Amino acid sequence: MRVLAYCHDGVGLGHLRRTLNICQRLSADFARSTYLVATGSPYISLFSHIPGVDYLKLPALRKVAADTYIPKYLDLEEGQLQRCREALLFETVRHFDPDVLLVDKAPVGVCGELTATLKWLRRHKPQARIVFGMRDIEDEPTATVQQWSHLGVPDMLESCFDEVWVYGMRDVFDVAVEYKLSARIREKLRFMGYVARSSCAHNGCAGVTARQVLVTVGGGTDGADVLGTYLAEAASRVAQVGGRSVVVSGPDLPPDAAEILSRQAAGLSAVEWIDFAPCLCCLIRRSALAVCMGGYNTLCEIVTARRPALVIPRTRPRMEQAIRAKLWEQRGLVRVIDPAELNAHRLAEEVLAGLGRPTTADAKLLDLGGLDRVSERLAALMNGGGRRAAAVPVH
Repeated sequence: MRVLAYCHDGVGLGHLRRTLNICQRLSADFARSTYLVATGSPYISLFSHIPGVDYLKLPALRKVAADTYIPKYLDLEEGQLQRCREALLFETVRHFDPDVLLVDKAPVGVCGELTATLKWLRRHKPQARIVFGMRDIEDEPTATVQQWSHLGVPDMLESCFDEVWVYGMRDVFDVAVEYKLSARIREKLRFMGYVARSSCAHNGCAGVTARQVLVTVGGGTDGADVLGTYLAEAASRVAQVGGRSVVVSGPDLPPDAAEILSRQAAGLSAVEWIDFAPCLCCLIRRSALAVCMGGYNTLCEIVTARRPALVIPRTRPRMEQAIRAKLWEQRGLVRVIDPAELNAHRLAEEVLAGLGRPTTADAKLLDLGGLDRVSERLAALMNGGGRRAAAVPVH
């Protein structure tokens, strides 16, 4: 079996982490299969090699506005880079000849770069299975419906995709209702539960370091405010009560902010500054409290480890993190601080209170079996299960 996983990569590390977690699980369960991850993320090489998994590095993009991307590094016009990426994806599908194409986050790709490939694959390789894997929440419903309609996503989901895997729970956020999905798309929906690694094989992963606070902002693209607010007061007050802070800035923290904040951290006692952590799982399990933004993978790993968390969610350009954090707070799984109400003293007080709080509410309040169901569903697809998409007309 050959699986090609397309990973949306405009901002941060979340989609790449989830895709790699899925590939790692599948490579363990289907050892004779091979997996190719197509991504523009410049950070793919920072992750440990997974047996049976390789990657196609697309030229990187930088998001500058909703649905607007420019080259991150190359001196090319926007249209040139888009055509380059589109051609790379098209030729890779033709020659790699995947049995399964798993598309993450963006059903038609960034700026529609997958559309031609999807139609060609559906027309010329009808036996291939095409799956859209989406996180539990994309954005607030009105914005998502408008964006998907503008990009032609509903039509493509109906005509080109065999299944839609939702990495979440219907009773937490029902995408069928919230995003006004058609009856044909609803037939393809499968709620898989949340995708979260239950453990890792690294030495020293188990055990909590008393009063250790982990501060993480995902890839770091827009994490400077959270990091700066924490270092302004909370870090010193944690040290005063005999604790320590581990601050993970993320590889995409803007260089100017990284220089200022890392120097500030170096001047504080009991603060460790880390640019990038290949396995956030280890740090979460060793910490008594996590201070974070509301990224999908981070929250899943925190709840899996049953650690209390203070969540300061991103609210721009999407409300996805804020919606998820509030829904999880209602279940007693995390505590949320509205970024509009964030200040150094408030955060310090919340951190000290959080260190005295017991482990979070029962993780069984969430279905964390997403990796199990992905593996089971892939086996079913390859054994002939599932509904095939309607053929795409030739234009």
